[in-house]
Amino acid sequence: MSVRRSIVWMVVTSLALASAACKPKPAAFAPPPPPEVEVAHPSVQTVPDTMEFTGTTRAKETVEIRARVRGFIETKHVREGQRVKAGEVLYTIDPRPFQAVVRQGEAEVAAADAALKLAETTLDRTRETVARNAAAKIELDRAQAERDSADARLALAKARLDTAKLDLEWTQVKSPIDGRLGISPIEVGQLVGANESTLLAHVVNDSQVYATYFISERDVLNLRKANQNRRPGEDGRKLLPVRMALANDTGFPHQGVFAWADSGVNPETGTIKIEAVFDNPDGTILPGLFVRIQAIYDDKQAVTVPDVAVQRDQMGAFVMVVGKENKVERRNVTTGPIVNRSRIIEPGPDGAPSLTSEEWVIVNGIQRARPGAGVKPVPQAAAKPAEQAPAPPAPAKPADGAK
Repeated sequence: MSVRRSIVWMVVTSLALASAACKPKPAAFAPPPPPEVEVAHPSVQTVPDTMEFTGTTRAKETVEIRARVRGFIETKHVREGQRVKAGEVLYTIDPRPFQAVVRQGEAEVAAADAALKLAETTLDRTRETVARNAAAKIELDRAQAERDSADARLALAKARLDTAKLDLEWTQVKSPIDGRLGISPIEVGQLVGANESTLLAHVVNDSQVYATYFISERDVLNLRKANQNRRPGEDGRKLLPVRMALANDTGFPHQGVFAWADSGVNPETGTIKIEAVFDNPDGTILPGLFVRIQAIYDDKQAVTVPDVAVQRDQMGAFVMVVGKENKVERRNVTTGPIVNRSRIIEPGPDGAPSLTSEEWVIVNGIQRARPGAGVKPVPQAAAKPAEQAPAPPAPAKPADGAK
């Protein structure tokens, strides 16, 4: 019995050993390959030396139309928002009271003129009488005084008539400039000019607009030092080009020029007021807009990277750089404006370049890159030559007296 038990045990053990030998061995762990990212070298190119600001726009001319005489509005000749010409009648104030005053003035002038003629005739006859010693000299003095008084009364009557005619003329309220009429709160039949010169409307000439912005005193001093303390337009120097973008614009499509600068720095803000002028023949640029301004001062050499490579978070702008052993590094940068779809990378606070042309910057696949992680860099394919950009529109002509 013990022999049979031993044989069974040996068979069971053999089967167990055979089963264990047939099990496959577990595979060894293989880490995933590093993700591929597209990289490119920063480029050094000549770019415009620009400064960007936030500004507001104002029209070339804005005129308040006010009632200059007292009366009731008889007619409104134009609608709000309509373009008007200089000298065009906008409103008519009831002219009948003023016509009556003019007629009264004309009658007073005629009476004064007749009185003057009588006084002159009396003076001439008195002179003859005195010459024949038929009258005392005091009579001549009295006749002379009467003539002078009549002459003064005639001048006074003419002055009153001129005033009456002027008031009558002002019943025709005309636009002093070409422009667009604003919204008017005045209706036909309303009394105007009762206690003050009632505001009837505004006329805005927006054929040109001025963009107003402010430059810090440090930038002003640096610019004046670089230009021998002369302003654009002085001593035959050309006016600086200035570009503008509205809230819904991409880039800076509107072309203008520097118009003038204030005479000094505002000590409360440490800035100086600047204005640039832009042609606006189709009225695209409305007065009162907030706009972005780009002033072009010169050309410079700058490091640029494709704009898609620049990322931003709460710490500011940064790019991902592939460093040693293909490890990803975060590089904080100070960015400038975009030029031909490339973002200018400004030098660091110490003046040293933030990037060099030998480094590799990730331009595609940034979402797969993590600082400190490894990647497989793939150089970006050679870019096709850029198409020639269309010529920008002619800049605005400088305003009269621009300095």
